[in-house]
Amino acid sequence: MGPGLSDEGEVPKTVEVPEGYGARIFSGKRPINATYEGFTPSAFYSLVRVDFQVPESGTYYAAVSSVEGGGNYGIVLGYRESFSLIEWLLIPLNQIRTYRWEGQSLPFIIFPLGVTLGAGILAISHKKEAAAGFNPARWAGTFAGLFFLGTGLSFTSQMLFSLSRSSYSHEVIITVFLALASIGLGIIALTLSLKDERYGVKSIRKQFYFLILGLAGLLLWAGWLIGPILALEAAVLPWRRKG
Repeated sequence: MGPGLSDEGEVPKTVEVPEGYGARIFSGKRPINATYEGFTPSAFYSLVRVDFQVPESGTYYAAVSSVEGGGNYGIVLGYRESFSLIEWLLIPLNQIRTYRWEGQSLPFIIFPLGVTLGAGILAISHKKEAAAGFNPARWAGTFAGLFFLGTGLSFTSQMLFSLSRSSYSHEVIITVFLALASIGLGIIALTLSLKDERYGVKSIRKQFYFLILGLAGLLLWAGWLIGPILALEAAVLPWRRKG
């Protein structure tokens, strides 16, 4: 809807066209298979694409209506996708919103992470003597690794879930890369945290490694922000044990 547009199609009764505006109607058709999106990952149905030049400058409106009733929908304007630094860093939180938008329950979303944390805590509890010697830096590094691993499993489970509702796409490669990167960060963080070393040996180097892990986690959306924060905490806390 906008100034200078000629009326094309029948406007749904639930949509109000501003006075002096014309309206064009574009009918969408649901495809057989959903479209796979590799970064989230998720699946959605692309109903209609519109590409035309507006006749004059002004304010234009887009409305979505369904004869069959309400439902979740998304609308994208423009051609180029870009993110600010804050938007990029907050993508892990928006992933959860996307999964909820798809209709997934919160327990289903966090299940892979919960299993990873539970398994990690169970494994540590079986080695109480070793865990008793953990300082705050080792605890932070250990849980950073678990959060990274949990993210990798979450990427994998969401990929399989989305592919069950969509056709195969080359964007699967993106998801596999993000999953493997998260798992790799988790393995490195756990190895650094659980490796038995003498008091204070190579502590400065280990702090530097966790700094890199934390920054990489933020860049690669690993750990749902909690993992990178814990890794950066491990980078600033002293690794030298109290004697």
